[in-house]
Amino acid sequence: MKKFYVVAFAALISIALAGCASVGTSPKGKEVPIENAAIKFTADVKDGGYKIVGTTELKKWIDEGRNVTIISTLPAEDDKKLGTLPAAINGYMPKSEKELTPADKDNLLKVAGTDKEKTIVVYCGFVACRRSHIGAKVLVENGFQHVYRYPGGINSWVEMGYPVTK
Repeated sequence: MKKFYVVAFAALISIALAGCASVGTSPKGKEVPIENAAIKFTADVKDGGYKIVGTTELKKWIDEGRNVTIISTLPAEDDKKLGTLPAAINGYMPKSEKELTPADKDNLLKVAGTDKEKTIVVYCGFVACRRSHIGAKVLVENGFQHVYRYPGGINSWVEMGYPVTK
């Protein structure tokens, strides 16, 4: 697990350094918010004990027909409005851990099913959205072994032009 964090941190540094010769990572030239988000994201991954999967890799998994349960943690109304990743099911999570109720946990666990060895991908709207972190963390805490957080969420999926289900 420690190796994963080293690799994740190295990837973040590589991305940051790749933009050093230009304006920066942010289109508006504001690096501090991106740095803060990267630090928070890294801390969340460590705290949650889950893995991460990017947009391109997740699309490949879906195209290959890999057996993956995909859970949207957005409110159901948002899923209806924005669409969902193909075959995603809704497992709403609140915006913060303080708001998490036993009913929220129970619903997510019901949606995830009983097979704790299957691959589960949890997503929300965008990288800084905490819903997917909370959902992934709940699943790991309840014994699910192959939990992935898809940080880019529906916004990254749509940005890439990938199909959504409405």
